[in-house]
Amino acid sequence: MFVGSSSCSRSSLFGCWIEMRLTVVVPTFNEADTIENSLREIERVLGPELSKDTELLIADDGSDPMPELVERLKKEIGFARLELLRNSPPVGKGLSLARAFERAQGRTVGFLDADLSTPATYILEALKVLEANEADLYIGSRRAMGANVVREQFWLKDVLGDALRVGVNAVIFRLGRKYSDTQCGFKFFKNQVAKVLYCNLVAYDGVTDVEILVRANLLGYRVCERGVEWCDTRESKRSLKRILIGDLKAITRIMWHYGVFEKKQIKDLRRFEKTLI
Repeated sequence: MFVGSSSCSRSSLFGCWIEMRLTVVVPTFNEADTIENSLREIERVLGPELSKDTELLIADDGSDPMPELVERLKKEIGFARLELLRNSPPVGKGLSLARAFERAQGRTVGFLDADLSTPATYILEALKVLEANEADLYIGSRRAMGANVVREQFWLKDVLGDALRVGVNAVIFRLGRKYSDTQCGFKFFKNQVAKVLYCNLVAYDGVTDVEILVRANLLGYRVCERGVEWCDTRESKRSLKRILIGDLKAITRIMWHYGVFEKKQIKDLRRFEKTLI
């Protein structure tokens, strides 16, 4: 079982606190064949100095050779800290990220897809924006101005993604800020912001991105949405049935939870936010 939980626990967050400049989380699911190249590319992009001030957390939801691989890479790659956070049984991407951010020690924290469908170079841009206090979270977009989609995903999943974007903007975000792409797998945050946004989620897996942006709107966080380069280097492992049924159920939970209990949610999140100061 993964060490830790997704609950809002101040003691677990500060039990062994060593601050670093950056935490990069890489969520994985059967990615053992690509993760080494991705980690080496992240190290190359960050450079020796920043890598030594960076912890890299692999939030693994099931990759058999991963523990042995990570132990070897710890001796070869120059991050200040490289740790495998493994779920058993699998819990989905959303909860994996929540558990990783609960442990994250970097002043800036974030995640990108294991196949680097969004190039690692954007980490430096996100870091610059957040450290300059221009925003509280930085999200990549495949639909915003300046985006460059090199290779689209399977056409039906692309259509479903567009339908999700239109639907959530029309219904969930109807009274607040709207987003051109909630689902892009590249998001970075100030540390405390990530811990608040991923605390006690009601929707896991593919729609977690929608929920954290709902929370960002409710709490008045400043969101920087920038167009990024994106290439579907590996087909998503989520089935169409899982997308259609699972995401619809999750969106319904979000609408119910934040529609009926909005004031309580804001109050609870603000209370937890104060414990992080």
